[in-house]
Amino acid sequence: MSDISTTDPIDERAEAELLRTELDEVEAALARLDDGTYGTCRVCGATIPDAVLEQRPQAGLCGDHQG
Repeated sequence: MSDISTTDPIDERAEAELLRTELDEVEAALARLDDGTYGTCRVCGATIPDAVLEQRPQAGLCGDHQG
């Protein structure tokens, strides 16, 4: 009996897509830091609470505009 585990290519692609999305969000947050808009909602300009940014530093939407 082999101890080698196989990974489903679909799972690998899904994980890669999630990681790419997260990286894109982090890069967008860094751009907002550079342009002075970090911590404000991209839709309405409201301040994103510090507690939210502490939990998810890449957040770009206030509670009203989140998914």
